[in-house]
Amino acid sequence: MSEGSGKKYSLVIIGGGIVGLSSAIAWAKNRDASSYPVLLLEKQPIVGGMVTSFRRGGYLFDTAQLIPDPVELFTYLEIDCELKRFEGYFARIFLVKSGNTEEIRIPSGIDQFKLMLLERYPAQRRAIEKFFAYSESLFGELHYLKLEPSFIDLLKTVWRCPKLVKNSRKTFSAYLRGFGFSDPELLDIFDVFAAFSGLPAERTAAIMTASAMNASLLGTWRPKRGFIHLPQAMKRKAIELGCSIRTRACVKKILTENGTVTGVELDTGEIISAENVITTVDTKRAMKELLGLDAIKEIDPKYSAKVESVVMSPSAMTISLGLDSTIDLKALGLDCGYNVITTGKGTFEKLFQAFDRGEHILDEHCFHTAVICPSLTIGGKPSIIIRVVPMPMADWKTLRETDYNQYTRKKNDIADFYIKQVERYLIPDLSSHIVIRDIATPATFERYSGSPGGSNYDMSPYPQNFGLKRLKTRTPIKGLFQPKFSHGIWPSMQAGLQVVDMITGGEVMGGYSRFRERKETE
Repeated sequence: MSEGSGKKYSLVIIGGGIVGLSSAIAWAKNRDASSYPVLLLEKQPIVGGMVTSFRRGGYLFDTAQLIPDPVELFTYLEIDCELKRFEGYFARIFLVKSGNTEEIRIPSGIDQFKLMLLERYPAQRRAIEKFFAYSESLFGELHYLKLEPSFIDLLKTVWRCPKLVKNSRKTFSAYLRGFGFSDPELLDIFDVFAAFSGLPAERTAAIMTASAMNASLLGTWRPKRGFIHLPQAMKRKAIELGCSIRTRACVKKILTENGTVTGVELDTGEIISAENVITTVDTKRAMKELLGLDAIKEIDPKYSAKVESVVMSPSAMTISLGLDSTIDLKALGLDCGYNVITTGKGTFEKLFQAFDRGEHILDEHCFHTAVICPSLTIGGKPSIIIRVVPMPMADWKTLRETDYNQYTRKKNDIADFYIKQVERYLIPDLSSHIVIRDIATPATFERYSGSPGGSNYDMSPYPQNFGLKRLKTRTPIKGLFQPKFSHGIWPSMQAGLQVVDMITGGEVMGGYSRFRERKETE
């Protein structure tokens, strides 16, 4: 071990993704960084984590897709990143039926979406109207939740947030059944919103999905010059506020003494002292490898057991395609936010049942994939991204490390299957227009993020992993925090604000779980 500079930081943040950057900015906005210094450590050469961009052959590809309803948090964090809003339809669903597709367009805006459903499914009018009225009220109740509720707060929650309490243990599927939905096609539409959580409706927390649906339909944006510009803008803001940021700095160990965090050790042996440490990396890796469960188990066996039982989100395959200039993607309607091609009828759940067995189904009669076209929103050479979830780790890492030729063949075979489906149901003659293709597998995500299973979204939002049931941000180790609000860019920013609010005794949001400036609290 080698000692660092001898400087003791008030806060060290492990991980330079959106959560880490948000934490750094929020800290420096509420603490003088010269008196209460903060250091962010990122193992990669650039910040951003899972939110970044990369170039291949002159094409720009993003690793993220959308930012729902970002204005409030961008304003608070003072992020100078130009955004461009998706126009027209929020999403299109292509339901594959007997070799043909039925296109269903989801308009932007809650009222417009509701009207579309009422016109398309008149027999379900009562259920649709009840669903939207109830979900809007449920969404509003989120403003009253406390991050670390006292007994009195919990009593108030029962009174102020009856819908949240009633649905806290429900899946989105169970939530929908409560309104009397019966049309299978309508349920397929709602399953698209569940898919944004990385889980099917039968598995994801109802509150998570209903809230994400409301937020997404309010409007979605992309950084105008690519997603890499968001973390870069956040880094600039953090440095402007006095934060220190080090890249290529890989944390090997979280250091503790007598149940209190004392700092971190880098893989170079350097020791960095800190009063508080926020870890934003993969939950299981942080708790089991960087800290060690024994350190937690001695203090709080229940927290240790919770770490063991946490279910991480699945991995994915991302197929990024650069296309020639002769293709007219706008004429194909690809300027909407999201396109989903699915065989419907519970397909997403069937894929997850296979995922549970460590398998991936490759069947023309049972598949689900998303297609995004960022180039029509942000400009540049024509490109699309095909995203496949879930994809188990299985033997991906082993093949990548021991038989790269077989690894390449396997990923190309699977990519060919999905390109064929997109070509058949959405973009005719797609293959003839491909100039560049880049394929990310679970092994890619594992190598980049350090998540053992290549998890894209950290903890999965199963009801037992979400809300009051989630792994608490405040760990049993004094001064060690693990913010995991939810996945996605807005929730990641929210998580950064939450953890700083917790450390500072409510100076950011007054102890509330959803962002609200301190002056607005009761």
